[in-house]
Amino acid sequence: MESLGVAWEYILVDDGSTDDSLTQARALLDDHANCHLIHYPVNRGRGYALRRGFTAASGKYVISTESDLSWGEDIIRAIYDRLVLDGCDVVVASVHLPDGGYENVPGSRRGLSYFGNIVMRWCFGGDLTMLSGMTRGYRREVIKSLHLEANHKEIHLEIIAKARALGYRIVEIPATIRWEAPKRGQSRSGVASMARFIIPHLISSYNFGAAKILLTATCVLMLLGIGLAGFGAINKLLLLTPAPMPNLITYGLVLVLLGVLCALFTGLSLQISNLSRSLTHAQCQLEQLRQRLDEDYAEPSPAEREDAPRRGSHDVEAG
Repeated sequence: MESLGVAWEYILVDDGSTDDSLTQARALLDDHANCHLIHYPVNRGRGYALRRGFTAASGKYVISTESDLSWGEDIIRAIYDRLVLDGCDVVVASVHLPDGGYENVPGSRRGLSYFGNIVMRWCFGGDLTMLSGMTRGYRREVIKSLHLEANHKEIHLEIIAKARALGYRIVEIPATIRWEAPKRGQSRSGVASMARFIIPHLISSYNFGAAKILLTATCVLMLLGIGLAGFGAINKLLLLTPAPMPNLITYGLVLVLLGVLCALFTGLSLQISNLSRSLTHAQCQLEQLRQRLDEDYAEPSPAEREDAPRRGSHDVEAG
């Protein structure tokens, strides 16, 4: 951080650790005035930890990354330079860009990330290749304007969805994630831990991409239904098969009916999506208003009190 050559602060969020991480962190950070530690006794999830860090951040730019520096020491400089030089609002580090990659990451985890991000990109739209990563940079007013609610890893999707709804510019940079080489007999992740990662992201992807999913289901069901019903009717008249197969018409009509239901839900989903965007804009305006009120009514520092002009009896104060 000191090699950046700019004013900085480091905020470490200890998300309810149960080993000696808190003791070690305090011993290391207490000697540095611009290093701060946030701790709470119960694990609340990555989303809650990030929200606490975002709230505490006071710099012009806010960069979040894993504290073990698995994305490398240079990633902070790369994100900071892109934020400053390009004037973008959000910078996302991606292993799926041509110059990005993995080291010591199991193939199952790489495949899960690759195909999972393809599914999420299809649901969300756009050209981002990494929607589930934590290592990102934000302009302070951008991340502060987002009303975030997720407590777990799906917060990454929530941030992207709300930043897009507000028209913020999001760019990606290539990055490499490096894990420590596993020890003999050590397993990186089990089925349960992978399920805890996959299921919330799938649910969030469906929430944000429901209209697209339902529209696709509508088209598939309608085409299959019309095809089956049409073939059944023609087969009944022309006896193209040895048996008339009258049930094909019934099956086709059932599929058409399901397609109509999906179409109705697609329209409802589009309305909900429009309401969600409107709500995001309203929440952004409320967050900005709250921040201005906090700044206006903040307690002045002793230096500010000393510099303030003395008020006489003729002064008029309006509240």
